[in-house]
Amino acid sequence: MHRHPDYVGLVVLAALALMVATADAQTFRQRIAQAREASRQPAAIPVLLPPGARALRDVAYGSDPRQRFDVFLPAQPRNAPIILMVHGGGWSNGNKDNPGVVENKAMHWLPKGYVLVSTNYRMRPDTAPLDQARDVALALAKVQQLAPEWHADPSRVVLMGHSAGAHLVALVGASPTLWREAGAQRPRGVVSLDKRRDGRAGTDGAPASATTV
Repeated sequence: MHRHPDYVGLVVLAALALMVATADAQTFRQRIAQAREASRQPAAIPVLLPPGARALRDVAYGSDPRQRFDVFLPAQPRNAPIILMVHGGGWSNGNKDNPGVVENKAMHWLPKGYVLVSTNYRMRPDTAPLDQARDVALALAKVQQLAPEWHADPSRVVLMGHSAGAHLVALVGASPTLWREAGAQRPRGVVSLDKRRDGRAGTDGAPASATTV
């Protein structure tokens, strides 16, 4: 059967367009995967701290490499309250020193005499959110154990989390079983960031969580 040249040309153009679209989609997926992997890595530039403050990095609270937290101490801590910060990232991405997780909080709270701790936890798909909350509870127990060494008060630890991290700290705060099984004391309070007034999920897909004290 004889085909009109215009018809053949359209078929070729359609095939080329499909190939380009497929390649673009693969490139986009690759960029997303690369960005997610980068978000899990430690920051290349250290967190900027107020004068006199110091950092204790990668303190272990478990055997997994993700079970680590960083401690940021004020210049002269004295019976200091503690903020334990849990990063977001859709339960699958993120790191304790990602941009926006530590620096502004350190610059605000350390001069007021607070200790700031920023923790990692194990990630999906290998670790379900409930087990991630158990990681947060273990981090809480370790922070309370080490607090006297930092001249901080183990009875005044506030959990703070952003988005997926807000979900995890809310779970720990709402479940005495979680923190008791970890060997922790009850946290003084829970601050869940990135709550939406319309009740929908936060920016990385985490359920919206109210602030509780």
